[in-house]
Amino acid sequence: MEKDWFKLKRYPHIGLPLSTIDRLWVERYVKNLKSIKNHAFYPFIHRSSITRKFRKTIDPVTGKKSKLRTASSKPRELYYANHLDSCIYSYYSKLLNEQYEKKIAVAGLQDIVTAYRRIKINLDQEESSHKSSADFASEVFNYILASEKERLIAITFDVKGFFDNLDHKLLKKAWYQVKETQTTTLSDDEYNVFKNITRFSYVNENEIFNEFQKEIITETESKIRKKREIKRIHHLRKQRAIAYCDLKDIERIRSKNLIIGNGNLKFPSRTKGIPQGSPISAVLANIYMLDFDKNVNDIISSFSGIYRRYSDDMIVVCDEKYTMDIIKLFDEKILERKLEVQHDKTQIFEFNKVNDKFKCYQVIDSKLIPNRNLEYLGFAFNGFNTYLKSSSLSSFYRKMKRAYNRSQYYSGVLKSSKSIGQIFTTRLYKKFSYKGAKRRRLYIPDKGIPPKWTKTESYNWGNYISYAHLAVNKMPNNKVKNQIKRHWKILNDLIGH
Repeated sequence: MEKDWFKLKRYPHIGLPLSTIDRLWVERYVKNLKSIKNHAFYPFIHRSSITRKFRKTIDPVTGKKSKLRTASSKPRELYYANHLDSCIYSYYSKLLNEQYEKKIAVAGLQDIVTAYRRIKINLDQEESSHKSSADFASEVFNYILASEKERLIAITFDVKGFFDNLDHKLLKKAWYQVKETQTTTLSDDEYNVFKNITRFSYVNENEIFNEFQKEIITETESKIRKKREIKRIHHLRKQRAIAYCDLKDIERIRSKNLIIGNGNLKFPSRTKGIPQGSPISAVLANIYMLDFDKNVNDIISSFSGIYRRYSDDMIVVCDEKYTMDIIKLFDEKILERKLEVQHDKTQIFEFNKVNDKFKCYQVIDSKLIPNRNLEYLGFAFNGFNTYLKSSSLSSFYRKMKRAYNRSQYYSGVLKSSKSIGQIFTTRLYKKFSYKGAKRRRLYIPDKGIPPKWTKTESYNWGNYISYAHLAVNKMPNNKVKNQIKRHWKILNDLIGH
């Protein structure tokens, strides 16, 4: 089934969220070329998300890993569009994606580009489920296992600041070139969308919250809306906030100089970069890389190897003798797209066959370091066995411990004397054990007469254990069950059961 472009989101923004009854007028609006040509987009709301990583360093001389992990943090800049703007971006994303899919089918790239696409597991089945990162990683690992070569090389590449560095002129050209009609420009409606996704403006989330903190628009379960004060930004969801302010309050936002970008004094006009998080950003990134994917895949195929790209994470597997040719190829071709390979993240792994089985080595400063695992899309592969990436597993247990500590803290400050000192274990089991791992569609109670449950378009996607179970069924020679079998004991030891 094709994904619906009309998506209802509940995050607070400038203006109230949309509902199902709004679909009729929204659909008429987004399909009206004149309306989109003249549409005034609202600023994005910007949030900076910090991801902490703990990694062991490798001594380049001895090849040994350090005993202690080094902490590092990676900021991720996310941008959220106003609800109507989001529908416009989503609709144009759908149109672009349809054209992009036709182009990659002609170019033979359907299996090459794997991110931001819905790829059926069984092409002949109408209701087939779609491939996940486990499927994509499994295809690469199975390719290595099936190889008859004695030596293979696997090289992983990463693009430096991918979304932040997409060149606007090249992006515009990529947009009109992917269209079926032979044209060298965008239509007026397309240009307005392009202009606003490239010259976008935004308001920092903490600043808009501080400005409207005492009058945030909330909605009760019975759909009663009122303005109220919310003391902390992380209480927005709990307090059922649906908007920071009304649409008319954009003038107040402007008068307080909260808007950044679009060539004003706070931020000069930009010539590169699009916001990560908008509904159209993913397909724009894919069409931007179309020429790169075609050129690289043609050359790697001539080497009898395979190339795969998942957003800005790229991997090549082929004969070891082409190592330097591949590194040079990526440097040259990515430069043509005015991007840059992040060399400190480039990793080279060599697979040597011993007794009909591959052993994995990491190449560091031209030295082969034994007993290394190729890591790709959250999984690790040693030439024969597949594992969950150890850092992902460690992150799962850190989150489990953090959630338990938080539950323990709140159990001591509850106002209800009946509940004080009690930890609400149901939520912990749902998030961190097999009990919450089942993926299912969500139903909501209908208060009609007689009462019934109504099917929604939302799903409970499970938890990390769901992801592990998925890998068990897809990964070759996997040891995933052994990796997660202690999760139940660890969780219960924390809770004290």
